[in-house]
Amino acid sequence: GGGLTFEQEVEDIVRRGVEEDVKPDNIAMEVNGRKFAHDRTFGDCAQVILVSMLKSMPVVGSRKEAFASAQKMIKKWQPLLAKFARSKQDQAGCLVALEAFVMDDHWVKFKLMMPVAKTLYDQDVVMEEAVLKWAAEAEDSQQKQLVKECQSLIDYLQQESEDEDDDDDDE
Repeated sequence: GGGLTFEQEVEDIVRRGVEEDVKPDNIAMEVNGRKFAHDRTFGDCAQVILVSMLKSMPVVGSRKEAFASAQKMIKKWQPLLAKFARSKQDQAGCLVALEAFVMDDHWVKFKLMMPVAKTLYDQDVVMEEAVLKWAAEAEDSQQKQLVKECQSLIDYLQQESEDEDDDDDDE
């Protein structure tokens, strides 16, 4: 190849897929090929797919538009994301990858961490355990700030998870 990195190759596949409206399964097949060629994990793929999708959104003027755009993108490509964000670890990794996107110069003013994390949760891309794991593992001040932005979501999930603990032993 032309010496492209795994990230660049997957980003190209995803960007083209989004632009040309390729079926999620076809994109997944192409990404899988890159995964094997570069000996990467499903989680690595999931992170690049998520960020590549979001990066392909047009730059907008308001938080409302930015969020609507992100939500539409995640809903539409949920089957693709879910194929790769399999384990709790993979899903928490997606939230870490999302941090970099929401802190990007174009997007930082919209404070998208919470709405996008919630959309990923609502669309079953990330499970509550993954969100809680991500929040618990935040280390630097920037990460902690993003966790704080997501506090109402985290509180809700902790509540959910306590409610489920009463009757749920299948871990």
